[in-house]
Amino acid sequence: MAQAAVTPWNENYAHTMPFSNTNLNVLLSASTAISYTVPGNETQTYRANFSVSTSADVWVRLNGTAQVPTTNTIDQSSYQERIGVDFNRYVKGGDTISFISTGTPQVGVSLLQVQST
Repeated sequence: MAQAAVTPWNENYAHTMPFSNTNLNVLLSASTAISYTVPGNETQTYRANFSVSTSADVWVRLNGTAQVPTTNTIDQSSYQERIGVDFNRYVKGGDTISFISTGTPQVGVSLLQVQST
């Protein structure tokens, strides 16, 4: 099955982005990790814009399985972060993005391919 082309990004207007044709929208199950593989290959870089429907804690991990943090334990060995408001990161084609929450929030990811100069 052929992958759709990802919308390229460039800054035509201040703080304005085009609509993406490559999106992930999911309703998470409590305490169950789910993963998504970014389309393309490692030479393609994307701006990933994350959104969450509620104030629930949602954790995202790059190239690993997201885990709910353990009480009074510091984990500095992973690329895991809590999704906040206006949460954007760069990812590459083939990267795996994993999500987990203790609640049941809706999560969205919109990918825009960064144009090389």
